[in-house]
Amino acid sequence: MPIKLMWMKGKNLGLGLIFLGVMTLLQVLFILIAQFALNIGSQFAVILIPIGVIVATFYATLVIFESRTEMGQYRGNFQKKRQKSRKKVTNQNKMKEILSKINWMYARPLLIIAGIFIGGFWLTYLILFSVIEDQTIVYVIAENVGAILSLVIATYIETSNFRKTR
Repeated sequence: MPIKLMWMKGKNLGLGLIFLGVMTLLQVLFILIAQFALNIGSQFAVILIPIGVIVATFYATLVIFESRTEMGQYRGNFQKKRQKSRKKVTNQNKMKEILSKINWMYARPLLIIAGIFIGGFWLTYLILFSVIEDQTIVYVIAENVGAILSLVIATYIETSNFRKTR
């Protein structure tokens, strides 16, 4: 999984920090779920494990972003200029306008990794909850499985896109 962009320069740093912030926000939500809904009070399980999960999901997001994005498109070589036309404003046109403003090139990696992590976490948690009595251990295992699953899927997406471009 090579990193192609230099993430410490220019607009790459800001984009990397946005990706890191979104993955951190996702883990904050899981920390709140662990503290209040699952009644897990271990500081090790609630603070230290999510830090590693943040790093893993952040790296998986970067890998998917770099593998699914054409570098010419990202660097701005092929900028399309749109001509805005005045149309009658309806609710359907408003929704289309909002969705057209979202740049899916940036949102797609975040949605893929967040979906994989959430699905892997809850599937593992529900399976192990009936087997293991200690909820802290189940939470730690589910967090790690979700992070590992997101890294595996990111690797798979990266290699499949590499094969297409060869």
